[in-house]
Amino acid sequence: MSSLLSTQPKVDSHLDDLFKHSAGKSEIAVKPILTEEVVANATKKIKNQGKKEANKAFLGFKKARELVAATNKRKAEELEAETKKKAKKVLTAEELAEKELRTIFVGNLPVECIEKEGYKQLEARFKECGKIESIRFRSVAFSEPMDRKSAFIARKLHSSRDVLNAYIVFKDKESADKASKFNGVVFMDKHLRVDGASNDKQHDRKRSVFLGGLPFDTEEEELWEFFKDCGDIESVRAVRDAKTNVGKGFGYVQFKDRECVDAALALTDKKFRNKTKIRIQRCKIPVSEGGTREVKKKGKKNSAPNHKSSGKSGKLIPSPKRLEGTRASKNDGKKFKIVKTSKKATKKGGKK
Repeated sequence: MSSLLSTQPKVDSHLDDLFKHSAGKSEIAVKPILTEEVVANATKKIKNQGKKEANKAFLGFKKARELVAATNKRKAEELEAETKKKAKKVLTAEELAEKELRTIFVGNLPVECIEKEGYKQLEARFKECGKIESIRFRSVAFSEPMDRKSAFIARKLHSSRDVLNAYIVFKDKESADKASKFNGVVFMDKHLRVDGASNDKQHDRKRSVFLGGLPFDTEEEELWEFFKDCGDIESVRAVRDAKTNVGKGFGYVQFKDRECVDAALALTDKKFRNKTKIRIQRCKIPVSEGGTREVKKKGKKNSAPNHKSSGKSGKLIPSPKRLEGTRASKNDGKKFKIVKTSKKATKKGGKK
């Protein structure tokens, strides 16, 4: 026991050393916290941060406003340019006349020409004559009764009408004159009818025949085929309604030579489409071109007696006969009585 008590236990004095050599008491724990200063600093910091955010937001709003103004200005300029482009220039009478001299009419065009590929072919074909200013399509048959512009854009085309007309405006008159020579040329399996837009002359009646009794859906190409053996054909026209583009049942064929007219008249008994007999006649020539004036025959006047209606029965009764030497006298205001007179009675009455 004594040996155990004589040995003293070891004590760890590391913590005591740390306390002895420390810097002393903590100031944080001793110094009081200044609440007002902390709040002021925090408020200042928040205020500065708010100003920065406000400035940032203002700059963003200013930039957005500038972008909107620039966009509106650009849209306004584009709209003004488009409006000027679409606005039709009012031409004077002299300018209209000059433009007509540069314009040609092209009939019996395939309807495929309004599509991109067909348009390119049409443009390339007539560009051989000169620079083209514009191409306008006309006489397009639509399948639905709607606005023509909307129907054209939507391609609401009639399935039974595969041709249309067009007006081509060239940069100069010489090009239009060259293009007029394309009359009768086959383009995309169709015989074209080409003429100057300013040409107000009608077809040459001495070289033409009138066609009547045509089916309303007759196409020009069918008439080319029907009269091809009569001689060289200059133009074919099936007259159509301007609004519906439906045929009116008559047309004209003009030949290059007058002798071909007799050959065409000989086809009177030939049936069109193997079932329809059409009327083929010479065109009437006006007196100014050497024709004869028609003289109407005077007919006999109608000597049939006048008839009157009886009123209730509705039957027709002949008018009363008037005999020479008689006169009518009233009888009680209801009936007329025929009284015969003679020469003796007139003498007795002293009348001449």
